[in-house]
Amino acid sequence: MEDLMVADGPAHAGASTPGKDDARSSITRTTITPAPGSEAPAEAATAEAKRSWLDRLRPATHGELAAAQEPYGAASILRFTMATMLAILCLLTVGGAILMLLLWQQERASGVLTSQLDRTWDLFDMLRQIERWLALATIPVAVAWIAVATVNVRRGTGQRRSPIVAALSLPFGLLGIWIVGSEIVAEADDALGEGAGFVLQAIFIAVPLIMLERVTSAAEAKHRPLRVAAMISVCFLAQLQFLGGLSTIDQTSGSDEWGRLGAYMVIGGLLQVLGALAVNEAARSIEDGTQHRYTLRNRFGESLLAEAER
Repeated sequence: MEDLMVADGPAHAGASTPGKDDARSSITRTTITPAPGSEAPAEAATAEAKRSWLDRLRPATHGELAAAQEPYGAASILRFTMATMLAILCLLTVGGAILMLLLWQQERASGVLTSQLDRTWDLFDMLRQIERWLALATIPVAVAWIAVATVNVRRGTGQRRSPIVAALSLPFGLLGIWIVGSEIVAEADDALGEGAGFVLQAIFIAVPLIMLERVTSAAEAKHRPLRVAAMISVCFLAQLQFLGGLSTIDQTSGSDEWGRLGAYMVIGGLLQVLGALAVNEAARSIEDGTQHRYTLRNRFGESLLAEAER
């Protein structure tokens, strides 16, 4: 009887019964794994440390995707700066057009004195100098934005795009336009030579367009704003060379041409406004597309999106 009570009595601390052993053996072990295509932080750090410097310098093969990283916020700051500078350029052109039209109206009403004409051309010279220096200052800002935006595309989408090639395409295209304009279009004696030079300039405009098209495709952004900006650039270049603008108006032009030149400058100002809006929209579209791709890759994993894109 005492042996039976000992067997059926409460178990000592730390002891186990056959029923508890059976319950413990039926419990399955649960392992928490990371999202598909992503690595645990410790494993990723270990794998990165094990890679040799030759593997790190090895160029990526076709179709290989890098891990998604958060884009830099400097792109939006550069885009805002570039848009502001383009807006000021538009205001300078509109101000020059208004000044020219006022000069033409004064000539028609009561004539323009020599002192008034001199002051007007001095104002034109000041606006022209501000426009040229501001245009030159806008180029490095645009180049910096292209470089940062391309780096963000690489970080956010994992697709390899060269920021150096994309950034240098803009000054290369502008340099080609300037050389063709000064050496071919300005020296041409007939309309055929001017037309051939203008076509060559349009080809140089297409150089940064093609490079930015690749960046836009990687970010899966809208292509239309970028193409509209390129078309407006071609139209503005034609207006600047063949009709006249703030930086190309000849001060020796007669009073009978002042009204026509003022109207041409108004057209140029409208083209600049449309071009600035198109450039800003194209840049914003690339930034939004990059951020969207980064969010998807960071949330759902690399391999899952790679399988969905096939």
